[in-house]
Amino acid sequence: MTLRGAFLSFRIQKFETTIVVGAAILSVAVSTLVIWLYSSPSFARCLVDDQSSFNSACQTGIFPWLSKIARLSAGLVPIFPVVAGLLAGGPIVARELETGTARLAWSLGPSRLRWFVQRAAPVLLMVALAGLAIGLTAEALNHLIQPSVDLDQSFVAFRARGLLVAVQAILVASIALAFGSLLGRSIPTLVLSLILVGGIAVAVDKVERDLLTSEAEISNGNGYSYTDSNLYLDSRLRFPDGTVLTWQAAYDLHPEIQNGWDESSGITDVALFIPGSRYHEIERREALVLLVLAAAFVALAAVTVVRRRPR
Repeated sequence: MTLRGAFLSFRIQKFETTIVVGAAILSVAVSTLVIWLYSSPSFARCLVDDQSSFNSACQTGIFPWLSKIARLSAGLVPIFPVVAGLLAGGPIVARELETGTARLAWSLGPSRLRWFVQRAAPVLLMVALAGLAIGLTAEALNHLIQPSVDLDQSFVAFRARGLLVAVQAILVASIALAFGSLLGRSIPTLVLSLILVGGIAVAVDKVERDLLTSEAEISNGNGYSYTDSNLYLDSRLRFPDGTVLTWQAAYDLHPEIQNGWDESSGITDVALFIPGSRYHEIERREALVLLVLAAAFVALAAVTVVRRRPR
């Protein structure tokens, strides 16, 4: 991949590149301003529960809106990987197939694979860097919103901060890239990519929850602290012999308990959860799985481009 090829790729996707990079820069800039104002001595006095918090400076201007802006910015983070990935990944090959410029380039160039790498690699790198910038900014915003929480030991805003934001953006862009290579048309690529992204998100969440459930710690339901720091998975019933069953499985196996039970039965309600101390382990594992999926879609796109018949 040459620098000239990278510039050409960005020039072809000038509109999409401007939106993705512009949105990332705007988001980081606004969040940085919010964090700076939030940490300023003037606003620090507004957070103290005394008479000074009712002065005009705290009740007027931007100060009353800082927390709302911070929460809104953090709440919009999960949308970015989807929008950025679809906008940037879909047109990489689809647009050039649709306009016919790809066929001209293939007839003049010695290698379709080289053409593909020069088009796809810079855009995927841009999406990754934009997603990482948004993820790190979201990390800072969540620390601002919940300063008492140790984010390195907590599942607060799981999948909506840090590394996973960038990885999700790469995956969405890779899916759109593959569909664009297969279909050769921009609009169907965006629609089908969005549908598949939703399906993969549901499938990954289900598979991971099943895997995590097999690794989960078990706590007495009455004594479990339902906080965001731990990743709560499920509520189940534990029987005197130590068997832990879902409520439906328990009702099927012991229909007599459908009308209730007392303490003498030895049946207890338990909570299954992953402790916050495992956050980074789970984050890295999911990121690896998503990157493998992304690599598979990029490989599919490359094979499609190399083997595609000119039309």
